[in-house]
Amino acid sequence: MKDFLKYNWPAFLWALLILYLCLVPSRHLPVIAIPNFDKLVHATFYFTLVVLMNFGWRKQSVFQSLKSNTLLKIFVIACVYGFSIELMQKAFTTDRHFELLDELANATGAAIGTLLAVNIFK
Repeated sequence: MKDFLKYNWPAFLWALLILYLCLVPSRHLPVIAIPNFDKLVHATFYFTLVVLMNFGWRKQSVFQSLKSNTLLKIFVIACVYGFSIELMQKAFTTDRHFELLDELANATGAAIGTLLAVNIFK
């Protein structure tokens, strides 16, 4: 288990950062007056998450099942995680809400991260 954590702690921390930034009241976040900038942020969050997870899963040697269909598994996990956070925003926050376009941006970032990982981790 130590080996798994050794390589996957960056992905875990990144996932926690995503969770925090998506659930913190929006008044605590900077306002950037660029149209749809939040969609770029969402895509970047999940792009980075997928790349970090790919690195960790491929380097670890504890769970061999993570080494088969890795890209598909990570893509699905990232999309489900993003969708879950969107649902949490609706359920647990007062100034955030579920946005399907945010989930689309999450999935787009995850897809781009997956495509990049195909080339990096051949």
